[in-house]
Amino acid sequence: MKILKKLIAIGSLYSLFTAPSFAGFYLGAGIGPEGLHFNQNAHVTRLGTFDVIDRNSFSGTGVFGTLIGGYGRTCNRWYAALEGNANWSSVQYKLTNNEYVNRNFLKSTFTVKNSEGVSLLPGILLAENALFYGRIGYANGYVKIHDSDPTIKSQTKNTNGIRYGLGFRYQFNPKWTAMMDYSQINYQNLHSTVFEPFGGVLKKTTISPNTAQVAFALLYNFDRPQAYVK
Repeated sequence: MKILKKLIAIGSLYSLFTAPSFAGFYLGAGIGPEGLHFNQNAHVTRLGTFDVIDRNSFSGTGVFGTLIGGYGRTCNRWYAALEGNANWSSVQYKLTNNEYVNRNFLKSTFTVKNSEGVSLLPGILLAENALFYGRIGYANGYVKIHDSDPTIKSQTKNTNGIRYGLGFRYQFNPKWTAMMDYSQINYQNLHSTVFEPFGGVLKKTTISPNTAQVAFALLYNFDRPQAYVK
């Protein structure tokens, strides 16, 4: 009877280290499409003359690459992980206005070239090797705005944001996991105030950057919590 118990225990331990598991450290890389959207709201006033609200939206597309690292734990069917990431992106909005007679060439660009952040991933195991999860976290992006409009200040700065989304992971062997992840980042507003003294015009502008991305990634699973068998 004791021999049978030991065989069962050894079999359980072997299955733990050979079957897929989402617990432990992981590291990976991915790529995918990304979209960028800027909302621009301007309030233009001239004392006793006019008071105007001007709203514009700018969008662009590109691709991005990401490095991912984190640590996850499972409890029954529930999952939680803390994950960090670093992204590099080609996404850009560009507007050119070229006037060739007077040789006046203007260009406006809005970009978020890179970002990094940390996220909490709560999830549920759909099967032993399939995971569905949500994402909520912090992001910091390098936002660059070059506006050809002299009444809007160009800016280059790191901006904080909130990242949220959903994802799915499938572990096809104990070491490798495939991932598909959709997320959005809403960054803090950027502000510009310009007063034009000759015309007496004041323009206050608020720009709200947002990005959305779909990542297709491959993750390598390192260790997992040790199991002890008596």
